[in-house]
This record gives sequence, structure tokens and C-alpha cells, in this order.
Amino acid sequence: MKVPIPLLLGTIVCLPLLYADDTVAIDAELQKVWPNNRTVNIVFHGHSVPSGYHLTPRVKPFESYPHLFRVAMAERYQSAVFNVITTSIGGENAVAGAARFETDVLPHRPDLIFIDYALNDRPLPIADVETAWRSMIASAKNAGIPLVLITPTGASNADFTDPDDPLTIRAELIRTLAEEEDVMLADVSAAWQEELDAGTAEGDLLSQGNHPNLTGHQLAADEIYETYLRGLSDLTSVGTSDFPIDGSTNTFTTEDGLVTFTTTNTFSGQGNFFGDSGGSGNKVNSYDGDETLQVNLAADTQLHGFSLRWTTSDIHITGLADDPGVSIATVNGAAGVSSWDAVNKVLTLSLPWDNGEVRAITFANPAVSYGNNLEFSFSGANAANQASFVSFEYQQVDNGAGARLSAPEFEINDQTITFPVLALRGHEYALEASQSLLADAWQTVDNLGPLAQTEAAELSDSLSLHQRRFYRMAVTYPQ
Repeated sequence: MKVPIPLLLGTIVCLPLLYADDTVAIDAELQKVWPNNRTVNIVFHGHSVPSGYHLTPRVKPFESYPHLFRVAMAERYQSAVFNVITTSIGGENAVAGAARFETDVLPHRPDLIFIDYALNDRPLPIADVETAWRSMIASAKNAGIPLVLITPTGASNADFTDPDDPLTIRAELIRTLAEEEDVMLADVSAAWQEELDAGTAEGDLLSQGNHPNLTGHQLAADEIYETYLRGLSDLTSVGTSDFPIDGSTNTFTTEDGLVTFTTTNTFSGQGNFFGDSGGSGNKVNSYDGDETLQVNLAADTQLHGFSLRWTTSDIHITGLADDPGVSIATVNGAAGVSSWDAVNKVLTLSLPWDNGEVRAITFANPAVSYGNNLEFSFSGANAANQASFVSFEYQQVDNGAGARLSAPEFEINDQTITFPVLALRGHEYALEASQSLLADAWQTVDNLGPLAQTEAAELSDSLSLHQRRFYRMAVTYPQ
């Protein structure tokens, strides 16, 4: 599968490579803290409901689901800088929304897009509705932007229990599109009907016949936020109860075959923590300076983080292609420190004593571990050095989905333009250039891959001072 990623030089537009089937990438961005974070943009595209209309012409943006979703996100990501942008127009349908999608939505450089049009699509032929929705989905996918399709809120002249109702038909179309196009679905219609089935009168959810009130908007916002969280749920956690901690085994492969752990002596542990059986006393169930832990990831798998307890140690991790952007939880009143040695490609975590509380370590850019073999070693300034693990979190990446190119920045030196790229194991990368945006005008100027392991790399081209050039990156996933 080959996907072009535009890197347009001149009116420079550089889009990072995202994928449209989960929210893992945006979650990683929102977890970053200053000075490593950036502003994240979330766009709601649709009609009067996401625009904030209640009893027309009254608009109440702070009582409407885009803002209510933002409130939930702000509670989850308290160090994040993000915008919730509405490109909605009251009275508009999907055909009109599709016509302005690339001019009104994509220029905001969104990290996530929500689409809600079904209420106003009822008068349109269903074939025209489907074409318009598929057009918006294709535009978002081509730009590498995750998106969520929203089934409609209810209306006084609609019945979700009637399969022949025009709104029910369009809600079912949206469900079908989400499944066929492999994008996320916020099934607000189903949540709305569940609320009615529980005894709530529809009038208690509406400001007028086709506009929700605050209660109806909160119902929609809750479902949309739950959909966002479900996009994170494809992470797999393997913990102490999964490991053979009886002191007789030194290699363990997860049930799905995606990760193999190998320890120096044998795995041992108690309760909800495990380590290596070497050492004595408290260290018999932990890692110290004499032991290492190998974490071998399958070719399509990346490590998202891990948790520890009963730990005070400097943990050194090799095998990462680049800085993973570490977030260290504060426990026992103290936070750890991370440092990245770019020359030797070593991540060091300096963790103070946690007094038995679980400390989570999260990678904001897990793609740097994609398909690689990692080694954990341990050291400390005093004899108390020890580290015990609780769990590891990892993700299988379907043909590269969820993994990312590093931010497509570039450098120009001596009439050469260079693009850094986080090249994933098994993928091929081609830098293509053109003097126009015509489909047949692109030529490959540099390429690399497929690589044996994930690593930081560069693609470059020679520049002419008096020549306009457009660039895009084509990525071929392993079959």
C-alpha cells in the first residue's frame, strides 16, 4: 500500500503522517508537556447542531457538544494546548459540506476531524449523501488525518426505531461507511434511543424540533468522548499475572506472539511486581546492575510504555530509533527525569524511590520502537538501586497504521534540502518532487528502505535557487 504525504515547498505545508482508525497518535501529542508540546487542532464539521444552535436563532456554543467535548478533553490532558474549531454552517447538508471540505477544514491543519450532517441530509437522495460522505472521508484519509463519523441526534419528527424513517436510514448509512472505510464511529443515534428507552421524554432532550438542548448535547458529547477513548483501547497490557515468576524461566512470549521478554537469570516476583531472580534480599525479585531485560518486538509491534513499583534506579534503554518523548508519572511526591543520548541512542530514566506506588512511563512517540529489539539495563548511585516491573503496554500496528513519520521538518544547506524521517522497519520511503501539482508530474528524487529495523534517516534533493519545487513523501507499507 503506497500513500503520498504532501510536503509542499513554497507555500510550505508539512503534514505529519497520521492514520484514520484510532486516536493513539493524537493522544500521544496531547500527553506531551512544554517545551516539547505543540498546539493540537480538533475540527467539528457539520450543520446547525455542532454550530451550537439551540432555539433558533439563539446560539449557545458553551452548551453544545463541541465545547462539552473540549471540557472532557481538558480534564484528561491538563498540560495540553489544543483548539476545538467548528467549521459547521447552520442549515447545511453533506453535499455542501463536502464541496468546501478541502478549503474550509483542511487548512486548519486538524489532528482529528468529526463530521455530523445526517439531520439535514434527509431531503437528499441517499446516493448523493453517500457520495458526499465518502468524499470527505477520502479527503481526510489522503491528508492522513483521523476522523470520526457521528450519527445524528434525534428530532421530534424522526423515529430511530422505524427502519424506514429517513433519519434512521441515514444513521445506518453512516454506520456502514464507518465499517467499510475503517474509520471511527460515534453512534449518538444509538445513545439517544437508549436514553428514550430508559424513559426520558424526547422533548427533555430538545430545544426545538431538530436541535438538542444542553441535556441532549451532553448526551452527544459523552458518546463522542467515549468514542475517542475507545480509539485508545487497542493497546495490549501484559502484567505480572502473565509472566512466569516461579524462578524457573528466563524467556516469556506474550500469548499473541508479538513480544518476547528475556531476562538474565530467571523471572521472579511477588504479588503485582516482577524482576530477575539474581541478587539477594530485596533484590531477588528486582533488577539491579548485574541483570538486563531484553524486549523483542514483532515486526509490526511498538512499545507504548511500562509501569514499575518498588523502584529507585537509572534505567538505560537501547534499541530505540529516536527519542520516544517520555512522560514519567509523579508518585510518592517525586517525579523522575528522562534524558536522550542522540549520539549513542540511549534513553536514560532516573527514577527516585516510589515507596511501593505504581509509576507509569509513557512514550509519546512509540513508533521509535517499531519492530525493534530493546535492552533494559540498570544502574544507581547507591547500593539500594533496584527496579521491579508491573506491566508493559504495546500495540500491534496493522500495515503501519498508527505508526508515524517524525514531524516533516526540513533543512536547506548549500542548495540541498533534507527531510528527516523516522523510517519504520519493513517500510519503503520515496521523496517525490514536482514543479506543479499535476498527478503525472511527480518524480522520485531520493528513496530508502525497506529497512531491517526502525531508525532515524534522511531523504534529500538538490535545489535550484530560481525554481519552484513541491515535495511529497510516498510510503509503501509491508504486505
